[in-house]
Amino acid sequence: MKVTKRDGSLENFEVEKIKQVVEWACEGLDVNPLALESKFDEFLYDGISTTTLQQNLIEHSKALVSPQESDWVFVAGRLKTMNRWADTRSYNINFKEFVKEQVELGVWKHPAFTSYSDEELDEIDTWIDESYDLNHSYASVVTAESKYLMQNECLQHMFAGEAMILAYVEKKEDRMKWCKVFFDKIRIRRQSLASPWLSNLRANGNISSCFIIAPKDDLSSIFDNNKNAAMISKAGGGLGYYLGFLRAAGSDLMGNKGAATGVIGWVKILNDIAVFVNQGGKRAGAITPALPVWHADISEFLDLQTEAGDQRRKAHDVMLQVCVPDKFMELKDDPLATWYTFCPYEVKQKLDIDLPECYDVRFEQAYNTCVEAADRGLLKVVRKYNAKELFKKLMKVAFETGLPYLAFTDEINRNNPNKHEGNIYCVNLCVESFSVMKPDEYAHTCNLLSLVAGRIPMEDLSNEAEVAVRMLDNGIELTAPPVKESADHNSRYRTVGVGILGLHDIIAREGVSFLNTKFVTEVAERIMYGCVKGSIELAKERGPYPAFKGSMWDTGEMISKFNKESVCDDLDWLELQKEIDKYGIRNSQMTSPAPNTTTALFMDAGPSWTPVYSAMYFEDNKDGPMPVVAMYLKDNPLSYARNVTKYKPWELTSVVSALQKFTDTGISAEYLMDKNQEGFKAKWLWDTWDQAWKKKTKAVYYIRTIKKGEELVKDNGACVGCAN
Repeated sequence: MKVTKRDGSLENFEVEKIKQVVEWACEGLDVNPLALESKFDEFLYDGISTTTLQQNLIEHSKALVSPQESDWVFVAGRLKTMNRWADTRSYNINFKEFVKEQVELGVWKHPAFTSYSDEELDEIDTWIDESYDLNHSYASVVTAESKYLMQNECLQHMFAGEAMILAYVEKKEDRMKWCKVFFDKIRIRRQSLASPWLSNLRANGNISSCFIIAPKDDLSSIFDNNKNAAMISKAGGGLGYYLGFLRAAGSDLMGNKGAATGVIGWVKILNDIAVFVNQGGKRAGAITPALPVWHADISEFLDLQTEAGDQRRKAHDVMLQVCVPDKFMELKDDPLATWYTFCPYEVKQKLDIDLPECYDVRFEQAYNTCVEAADRGLLKVVRKYNAKELFKKLMKVAFETGLPYLAFTDEINRNNPNKHEGNIYCVNLCVESFSVMKPDEYAHTCNLLSLVAGRIPMEDLSNEAEVAVRMLDNGIELTAPPVKESADHNSRYRTVGVGILGLHDIIAREGVSFLNTKFVTEVAERIMYGCVKGSIELAKERGPYPAFKGSMWDTGEMISKFNKESVCDDLDWLELQKEIDKYGIRNSQMTSPAPNTTTALFMDAGPSWTPVYSAMYFEDNKDGPMPVVAMYLKDNPLSYARNVTKYKPWELTSVVSALQKFTDTGISAEYLMDKNQEGFKAKWLWDTWDQAWKKKTKAVYYIRTIKKGEELVKDNGACVGCAN
């Protein structure tokens, strides 16, 4: 029997070659190679190609995956990797030649690649070890090939290229030192760069993940920001779009009484931008229009994605967000309480109150003033609701659509380190990143990276976070922001976001309960401590962020808060404050646990902070289902056995709250409503949102619902910037 090789030539089929490949793929793994060897004769025929042989071995490896024999995912990954090696043959040349070829072909476009000397490239060549590619599962390799790897690249080339660029902004004499540090961290997958970094950085594109913009109540500002939304979507960023300054339906317009049509039409335009500015056909954009619950258009806003009503006034391709002050959350518990909604334009014109700029006590005072004015007939565009019934409408929409996101704006702004410069109006697409912004001046912008918690010993979390902050701060200099307001925000606030990828993995490794909030707090504290320490070191070298003076870092409020919440006896927060007093801090905000659904596949880790949906499942892919297994499934199956469906959703708000104590922005906190759980009631959502607010978390992401009689279907979510 003959076999067709990749070059088209024929050679005799040799069983021993198959056995050698199988033994190589299984080496060091907890599997029996004979189980795979016994399969290969099921699909042999004369003239079969080596590629087909390899693919069949891959398919049989995938079929052998089970919770008890989970290492077969790595066998399949190695076989898939062998294909990549054979197709590219890029490891057959040294790294210096590889870089020069990639530059000549126009694949690697960043100027960093031509800045390294031949001697430096030869040194990097000594770091390249293709055996690291063999530590990736099948799902990881497929994810890399479909989303991250560029022409001719294998995994170590991609990681080396990223490290070279990240070190490009370092001092010349330190560049190779940091290049090696960055390379080592990302190739062993303790650090997970966000998708835009892995997709765009080598091509010299945008690597910022999260953006928030806000138009003024002015036609020029609205259309300028719509253009900005399109440019951000084109660059692959996830976008928050705050609508709270725009006048409500029924307000005066150009001197005409009651002529304004409100925010709904503008949301429909955003919807079309998200659909049609689709990153060159790769995928649709992702935008979260945000409206405060005090805005007079709130009820129609909530109807934008429901099935009932005029379909011409729907927007099904955006993610709705509602900004909620404490006052509303307090009134919802009173069945007789009335909630007033207003037009921000009318309130500004008649009462000289800028409602979007008010929070906490100032908002309550402003709200009460508006209520009094409405009752006296001074305000005309006023709509009243029973507070409890409006909250129930939020719930009804969430059960139907999974949205809106909720942003607890008073808690967000109380903890805003830059409140001396302005407000945070809403949250970003994945609700984990937000900062001070100003209409037409500063667009919130954040670069993301996550620590793969399950691969990092507890005592190393702080050190890893230090390196992560340095990588992210360097990234600010490396990105090509899609709009000027974004570049200006990057320069002034230097906001970055270190996340936690696979909290369940480190919990399983350490053998503690998922609801052990002291342990969760310790994980978050060690990461935050390392971020602060690393940012201080950067301030010593490069200076503090320009808005530092007068910030909560400058006044000592941030460190005082962390010191008060501390559970780690070996971390000296007050010593860090002394350093901040001398040198300042480089980054205004540093921690943002994101969803990480796609990067989790690439990292072979659990996504974000949540309990796993399943310890083993199959992810849909164009080439067929991909088996995915939890990191420590073999070592601690009981930890993963209690998956997310085994918890009451409001129980998990305690975990988010524990993380939030040492998270200076937000957390992508989604919750599951499983109607198959014993005793399920709609009130579970009420309790979850209520507890999320009372426990001082800052926002709530998706509400996932499993219908009665159905099983959980895992999807990829909607995040463009940091997850998918």
